[in-house]
Order: sequence, then structure tokens, then C-alpha cells
Amino acid sequence: MRIGFIDSGVGGLSILEAVRALVPADYFYMMDNRYLPYGTKSELFIRQRLKQLTEHLLTHQVDLIVIACNTATTQAVDWLRQQFDLPFVGVVPAIKPAALYCAGEKMALLATPATVKGHYIQKLVADYAGESQVQLVGSSELVMLAEQKVWADADVKAQVALVIKDSGLNEFAPKAIILGCTHFPFLAEEIRAAFTDAPKLFDTADAIARRVQHLTSAITDLYKEKGQDRFVATQELTEQQKLRVKQMGFGQQSCWPDLYQD
Repeated sequence: MRIGFIDSGVGGLSILEAVRALVPADYFYMMDNRYLPYGTKSELFIRQRLKQLTEHLLTHQVDLIVIACNTATTQAVDWLRQQFDLPFVGVVPAIKPAALYCAGEKMALLATPATVKGHYIQKLVADYAGESQVQLVGSSELVMLAEQKVWADADVKAQVALVIKDSGLNEFAPKAIILGCTHFPFLAEEIRAAFTDAPKLFDTADAIARRVQHLTSAITDLYKEKGQDRFVATQELTEQQKLRVKQMGFGQQSCWPDLYQD
């Protein structure tokens, strides 16, 4: 079994960890760091870029692709399913379970600017939020803080607290916060610490893992022996990053500058 992942940075690794725990497979993680973060890019750019990355993953004969990015999912996954004949699993914010938990009380969605502005999210809120008052917060800064924490083990507690304060979420005091970017689970501890009364946090890693498990159960496994997981970046990694990639369990890593769009 070969499963591909696509994200602009390390956010998708929060999903990969959950999927790895359920599904034995060879994993190919495409990190499009050349264009990090996707949350500041246009829908047209994201669609064309993901098409290019999907075509590259298909050269590795992947059986399924996880679009491990909320922004890319909401803007491109339906379009990708029309372009390619293989299963795509997207990541969408856990608005429905959060709304059930809040039962009409306040909740917030913390995502990228592109995600919170999209019609897809507006519809999810309208369909599932019910009586809850929902505050939408878009932050690209949190994406970059998560990158710093994962790559360099940086202490970003103060910076995260400032972002939360500036967003108005402290005053809003939600009962729950939906982590609508796959980077944000890496900042869960810091986000909770930014509140006097910490809200419950919702992400979708476990749900995505179960979905991948269900879809792959119907796929004939052509590769019986486990190979090495591969990490592919589109911009050269630093030596520190290369070491971290090895620590994350990737036996192979490479950089593909030929995937640059411009």
C-alpha cells in the first residue's frame, strides 16, 4: 500500500501520525515549502499546484492521496477528484462535533485567512453550528509559529498567547475551539495556556485516519513488504530540518526543485 500526503509545511504530519497508527503502508509526504503557507494563496494557484504535486505522487504509484491541509481541501479537493481517478481524502474543520459539544454556547474556528473566508466554511457553520455563536479567526502567523516549534523546538508560548489576545478570543471566551488548520494541533498546549479557562480543542486527525483505513481496506495491496517512508520537499531543507525528518521516521528524503511553478 502506498499513501501520499500533500501540505505546504509540517501541518500534515499531525494527520500522518494518526493514519500511520491505523494503516500499515509506505508513506510519501510532499511538503510544498516553496509556497508555504497555502493560506495566503489564491484558489486558482492552489488547484494548479496540487494538480502538479498529485502528478508527481502518481509517478510513485500511490493508491490514495490525503490533502492534509484545510485550506487546500476546501478550495481544491472536489476539483482534484474530477481530474484524477484515485481516492482523495480531505481535511475539513470539526465544526459539527464541536457544535454538538457546545450545545448552543460560544465556539470559535481558528484557521488560515483563506479557510475562514471561503464559502465552504460559511456553509458548514450555517449547516451545523445551530444556535452557537461562532467567531472565525484567520491566522497565518500561527502557521509559521507551528513550523518553528516542529523544526527547531522553539518556545512559542508567548507569541501564540499574543496572537490569541489580538484575535479577541480571550474576551469572546469560547467553550470550544476548532483547530481548522493541520498545523495548529502542534500548538494545542500553547493555545490552551493562552486562556484562563481553557476551551476544549477539536481537530480531525482521528476521523481522517479512520476514513483512510476504510478506503484502503478495499484496495488490493500490490506491495507486500514495507518500504521506507519518503519525505519530499520542494525547497531545500536545512541540515537541522533534514535531521528532524529522519527523527520523524522517514527513511528517504529528497528535494524536487523541478516542481517549482514559477
